[in-house]
Amino acid sequence: MNKSLAELAEEYRKSAEILTKRICERNGKLRFTKPGSRAEAVLRAELGVLYAERRDAVETAYRLKNYYA
Repeated sequence: MNKSLAELAEEYRKSAEILTKRICERNGKLRFTKPGSRAEAVLRAELGVLYAERRDAVETAYRLKNYYA
């Protein structure tokens, strides 16, 4: 199935929304973890990955949407 650039951009935008929700969930959990604990370290590592994935998804969506602009 061939998709247009606009459709692909929308998929990446939706992915960024999902990642934003996951980031919010992890930040909520982080507030209740003990500083310096293993749980905090795991959450911070997950957040680092999620932030990078969201940044890439947003950037890709932008580039696809504005490809011909």
